Amino acid sequence: MEDTDGVSVIIPTTRTNHQTIDNLSSVAQALNNFDGLKELVLAADRRVSATDFLRIFAQMHSFVRILEGEVGKGSAHTRLEALKEARYSVILFTDDDCAVPSDWVTHMYQAVIRYGAVTGNLNALHSENPYSQIDAHVDQLRIRTMESGGTKYISFPNFGVRRDLLPEEPFSPHALNTTEDIELACRLRLAKILIRFEEIIIVRTEYPTTLVGFIKRKVKHARGVAFLRTNLNEEKRIFLGLNETPWKMLFRWSNMTLWSPLTLPQRVCMLLANTVYCSALGYYDAKFHYLKARR
Repeated sequence: MEDTDGVSVIIPTTRTNHQTIDNLSSVAQALNNFDGLKELVLAADRRVSATDFLRIFAQMHSFVRILEGEVGKGSAHTRLEALKEARYSVILFTDDDCAVPSDWVTHMYQAVIRYGAVTGNLNALHSENPYSQIDAHVDQLRIRTMESGGTKYISFPNFGVRRDLLPEEPFSPHALNTTEDIELACRLRLAKILIRFEEIIIVRTEYPTTLVGFIKRKVKHARGVAFLRTNLNEEKRIFLGLNETPWKMLFRWSNMTLWSPLTLPQRVCMLLANTVYCSALGYYDAKFHYLKARR
């Protein structure tokens, strides 16, 4: 598709609660405040009926387009299909569990035009919740990890890129790919494209608010990282910093946990989450390498 100067915001959406409506409305408001060509591409994992709240939402905003998909394909597949349909030269990503400020589109667009690839900052939507506070702390450690003048990782709740900088396949559409933002960051780094971290552009995201949800998120993340590691050769894993064994990773994260600004109960919870994450990573590393060897 030929690029036209403007901005396409891409959101895969699976949920139907009131918070989702509020979050999507914040994106619509930010697009309304952007002076230029624009669109919001909502990639649903279902058929969207005439009475579905997404259809009603689209009728309220002329720049909203809905792409219907299939249940169970995963966010990577849904997001990639939406990216293929995007019309404009600047691509912004966020999620349906995120609320953006009213100037988000304008500021991200300006930053992307200037730097090419930009990841913004994240805050917890439920900042008073202790589990959300832990996950927000972990995300801060991740997005602030720098190398050669750019950040190593991005987060799709707050990321923008010039379309011409994207690889031909930005990330795998496989359902097992639950960390497609990390994969895209890796592909950009392999292409020697610096990713700018803009601390002052902040999106609020819904982190888990229960221990069960918190642990499930760690297992899901570990599965996605193992899938990514399995599909990279050793040279690339070493270059990207993804060749660390789960047990070395557990030791490193445990040290960071002990020195974190969290409360003592939160540190204990984070140590538990670290152990679950690294155990799951070891399990999925072994499983995916076994399945790959059998092909």
